[in-house]
Amino acid sequence: MAQTDGAVMVAVTALGAGDSPRLRGLDLAHVQLLAENFDDLPPLLVQRSTMRIVDGTHRLAAARLNGAELLPVRWFEGSDADAFVTAVRLNTGQGLPLAGRERATAAARILVSHPDWSDRWIASVCGVAPRTVAALRRRPTGDRQRSDVRSEMRTGRDGRRRPLSAEAGRRIAAEIMRRHPQSSLRAVAQQAGISVGTALDVRRRLAEEDGTAVPEPVRVAAPAPVAVPPALPGPARPETAGEQLAHLVRDPSLKYSSQGRALLRLASATLAFTEQAETIAGSTAGHTRESLRLVARACAEGWARFGEYVASEADSVA
Repeated sequence: MAQTDGAVMVAVTALGAGDSPRLRGLDLAHVQLLAENFDDLPPLLVQRSTMRIVDGTHRLAAARLNGAELLPVRWFEGSDADAFVTAVRLNTGQGLPLAGRERATAAARILVSHPDWSDRWIASVCGVAPRTVAALRRRPTGDRQRSDVRSEMRTGRDGRRRPLSAEAGRRIAAEIMRRHPQSSLRAVAQQAGISVGTALDVRRRLAEEDGTAVPEPVRVAAPAPVAVPPALPGPARPETAGEQLAHLVRDPSLKYSSQGRALLRLASATLAFTEQAETIAGSTAGHTRESLRLVARACAEGWARFGEYVASEADSVA
């Protein structure tokens, strides 16, 4: 059996069966295949604290079949729960792959031991689709259900914790502010996985509930207000931006020109986006939020300038 750098030789009799994600037990045909190619096999992964196999159960069986007394081993330092996760991850990407039922069963178990992990992270470990993990999470089983109630945060593959939703982030921020009223907005935002602006809004709402005042932050001077364009032609002026857009879509001067159609598409996409902006913001990765804020501000300023251009053109025609 091949020995690579970092491996140590351990007596076969000192090794015990690990907590395997396999539901079918040993595959004897696979054990025979490994025994025939024994010299080319990699070291086993063994949990040092228990001497149990994390990865390599079939290789251990092949060693016993060949009468080997020593095996090269790499040590795993970690808890039993983490050992199981590692076993699942290694057995979905190499060797004899886990069956679909075994992967789904492993995902359900990891949901219990690591309820704060994101669906995508667990799915990547188990080799299943994120929607499969989400469906398993929704099952009303005792331990997992209680764990989810206690946690409104999820840890992603990048190690960052994020709220389940924008509303969950607000609730977490409010709880932090109640327990630690002197915490800075930036610290609260980081812990709750929300933006500093959202944290400020949460603090204001709490102050309104308590009847206390929140000092206004120093702000950059706001741009000049955008002039309101004259009333659109027609029997009645629409009252909302959506209604105004619907009216503009029927306007021939825009409908039958390439620039006009492009403008209408941009406006439609922007309005559709703003209706769900808070939900989308809550689902963004933390490391992207500052860049997204700057891009959003540039887009807003661009639309504001466009509105000013339109207003100035209307004034010159008048």
